[in-house]
Amino acid sequence: MEVVMYLLKVNIVLATLFGTYWLLIRNEQFFQLNRLFLLGIVFLSLLMPILPQWQGALNDNQLVQRLSQNIADISPFEATISQEAPATASSDQEADKAKQLPQETTTTTALSIDWLGLARWVYLGILSLLFFSFLFQLIKLFAIQYERDHIPDDGFVRVQHDRDIPPFSFFKLLVINPTQYDDQKLEQIIKHERIHIKQWHTLDIILIELMSMTCWFNPVIWVFKRYVKLNLEYIADEAVLDTGINKKAYQYHLLFTSANVPSYRLSNMFNSSPIKLRIKMMNSNKSSNAGLLKYAFILPVLLGLYMFVHPQFTQAQSTEAIASSLDPGEKKIALASEDNIYILITPDIKQRTLEDISRKLAQHAIYFRVKNKNYNDGQLSSIRVQMEIPNRYKATTVEEEGEDGLFEPIIFVLENEGDEQNIFFGKGIPGNISDKGREILTQNLENGMVIQRKKGGWHMTGRANF
Repeated sequence: MEVVMYLLKVNIVLATLFGTYWLLIRNEQFFQLNRLFLLGIVFLSLLMPILPQWQGALNDNQLVQRLSQNIADISPFEATISQEAPATASSDQEADKAKQLPQETTTTTALSIDWLGLARWVYLGILSLLFFSFLFQLIKLFAIQYERDHIPDDGFVRVQHDRDIPPFSFFKLLVINPTQYDDQKLEQIIKHERIHIKQWHTLDIILIELMSMTCWFNPVIWVFKRYVKLNLEYIADEAVLDTGINKKAYQYHLLFTSANVPSYRLSNMFNSSPIKLRIKMMNSNKSSNAGLLKYAFILPVLLGLYMFVHPQFTQAQSTEAIASSLDPGEKKIALASEDNIYILITPDIKQRTLEDISRKLAQHAIYFRVKNKNYNDGQLSSIRVQMEIPNRYKATTVEEEGEDGLFEPIIFVLENEGDEQNIFFGKGIPGNISDKGREILTQNLENGMVIQRKKGGWHMTGRANF
């Protein structure tokens, strides 16, 4: 599942950043800057989902906090269910639960289709086909230059042949049939392909091919690959025209050679990419420096994407930020070092009780958030709960679907023993809590929350038998 979520985040970042490129700067003539941005899209897509979560407090600005929270609300990503010291129920409890399961549960599970497993095999199968196609293209590129004339020429090697294929370059090789062109056209081709070779454009193509294999299911990647190659041709065309080559003659040459269909997708081909777009770009006016301001919009897009794929960024609020959301008349209390907190969520818990728990925990600088809760006939059937104590307990999510009529209670325990603090968040009674805590969860608390005051007194939310 972690790999699936990673791929999902990679493709969301890639599609969003490429959408920004396509909307804002695809027609700007800062071709080298565009090349860096397009390559940056690949690396940012791969790296952003695994970047560490920022643990600092948010800006106190109310607008920033509200915007951050809105982004977290629409983000489909939650914290991974990971605990430093996960506790499990006792063997007796597990045996009791097994007895309570309907007899047909095992049969149903066995007959059900593992859709995730099937999707994994489909993904790997298509990935393998694309990889073998990639290898085949490499073999074709090396085969064409085998037993041909190799002529060193100013930092590259000209591979001359007599076949009817368009000229192309691959790393430091320029493959061409010189008998097909007069001296003027041959000069234009060599100048064009020399730019590809000197600037290592083949690396861009190899990188985007590997990326397209990994993200083959994303239709955006195929459009993205086209624009990466197109921008490389823009760079080479601009460099050729800057040498003094006649623009009209060069464009007619492109039209003349466009009849040949490219055969080597891993190479830089003189007549590759849409000829009409290349000619249109050559004839358009140069971009003004004001066009550089468009690139400034990339930064807020990057920040928003980071907050979207790492929603914990917006949830790691400081004590002051959480407390500020309370009603003005409520007392703001920092997390008491001597208080014990017990929460039990069962199907009988009410929506109002969940809201009350969230509000009361906010007074103790504990972040409690409920998402995707469903009620059937007044009973809670499914829920997703996230707990976080800034700088103490990382945001952790527990989900209960209530399948086959069985709803396993969700439990949160915070107990203090001297200078040590024991925190549990999961399903089933933890084995490492105090006898008093076990009594509270099993006998005195039907659902809701109990705060045990070490200095005397109790605070209860929900149904309790005290």
